Amino acid sequence: MTPPPPKPPRVPPLQPENRRIICPLSPAHIAGFAAFHLYTIFLFVDVRMAPIPLIAFLLACAIAPFLPRIGFFLPIVGRGKPGEKGVALTFDDGPDPEVTPLLLDLLDRHSVPATFFVTGERAARHPSITRDILSRGHAIGNHSYHHFPFLMLKGIRTLRREIESTQSLLAGFGIVPLAFRPPVGITNPLLWRVLLEQGMYCVNYSCRALDIGNRRIGRLSDTVLKAVSEGDIVALHDVAPRHAGAERLMAEFDTLLRGLKEKGRVVVPLHRLIGREVMRKGGSPGEAHPAALFYDELAADYDREQFCSPVSFVRKTEYALFEARLPSLFSPSDRVLEIGAGTGIFTLAIARCCREVTAVDISAGMLKILEGKAAGEGLTNIRTITGDVESMDMGRGYAAACAFSSLEYLSDLPTFFRRLADRIEPGGTLYFVTARRSLFRLFAQIGNAMRQGLWLKSHSRREIKTMLSASGFVEIRVTSHLLKSWVSGGILLEVEARRRIDPGIPAAP
Repeated sequence: MTPPPPKPPRVPPLQPENRRIICPLSPAHIAGFAAFHLYTIFLFVDVRMAPIPLIAFLLACAIAPFLPRIGFFLPIVGRGKPGEKGVALTFDDGPDPEVTPLLLDLLDRHSVPATFFVTGERAARHPSITRDILSRGHAIGNHSYHHFPFLMLKGIRTLRREIESTQSLLAGFGIVPLAFRPPVGITNPLLWRVLLEQGMYCVNYSCRALDIGNRRIGRLSDTVLKAVSEGDIVALHDVAPRHAGAERLMAEFDTLLRGLKEKGRVVVPLHRLIGREVMRKGGSPGEAHPAALFYDELAADYDREQFCSPVSFVRKTEYALFEARLPSLFSPSDRVLEIGAGTGIFTLAIARCCREVTAVDISAGMLKILEGKAAGEGLTNIRTITGDVESMDMGRGYAAACAFSSLEYLSDLPTFFRRLADRIEPGGTLYFVTARRSLFRLFAQIGNAMRQGLWLKSHSRREIKTMLSASGFVEIRVTSHLLKSWVSGGILLEVEARRRIDPGIPAAP
């Protein structure tokens, strides 16, 4: 008698603080906005043309989910990063007791890495195979719990349950997948929000065998070898064939691996090809902050983007403001806290002027770049800490604290300022540059929401002064900069304040 399928594990509720900043705007939102306005315009121009934009938008919404590399509803990793050599092999729908062990042996013989997008139900049924995948050095991604082919037609509660249940289950194997592949590669408008809540991203493929879940494996290897090119993510399946034995499937896989070698296509781990972690060892599901994943991916190119892209004028202005204030901000005996240090654009200059810098950032990848820069310059007075400043222990006894375009990510700035005041010595300095609320900044916020799925907060001068004053800061000076005109008072706020010597304000925990 076949045992009943394992029940999905209970999933703890999502921590509410992550939901406050999530704002998954996508090209679909912009297309819908444009379609509605074109419809309105055509009503006054030619009523017969009015439905055309709406029909076109609905067609795009209906077709886009079936195009695995089109990020119409959310960003999709569909192939390797530009310039990356090699191909990555991925296997969906397993683990399968008939196929996966044979496949693991085959991959060992060819010394080839792979990524297995497993379903929660099968991983629960076959825990020893799941552990074997990991012990042999392969990666595991999330492929939903039950693998409903039409999962994306269901509501957001079902979508959350399918993804979160698999995350909780796989955490029992000591890993937390960061990559999710939707069943059949189909996406929907709700998926990005659920992935952001879990600190995950979507991975599809650019080359597949057209095997229909191993229902058709004849000439599988030929199909892939004819289509594969550098940078491809190849989608295969490690489930038992419907009309052939596992040995026949292994023969096709073996031919494929030999053919890739003959064509000079080197099989590389998926994480190397796409420049992003596929899974993390240890930790808890849902703890990865969306900003951390975004900046981990961007870390290697961050400095170039900040100073060589069309929006670099913002960062250059910010750095010029910092340079002008640097001589008077820090002294050689100071311990300084930098919030959102990133790759060390400001950290190295601060470290040359003070005794010690504690550089805090949510992205381990960014801090690794910072550490490399510090080592290259022989700076030994920089201490890095990875974590979320809204909840982590930042230490105490700092003579000064600073932040540069990072406070926008915080969900509760008033509470953070109260916590920060308790970390700065009485009479100590707080200096930061942050986004000023304005019409120009609104467009930047929309663009960021489309790119990161996060709404970066901006504030007025009055709000900043009120929050700092309530947190025990005095001598508050707030000046606005950049793109100042009759329609805008600038898009950056430069702020300097001192902690009251006798604060009289209870610090936040």
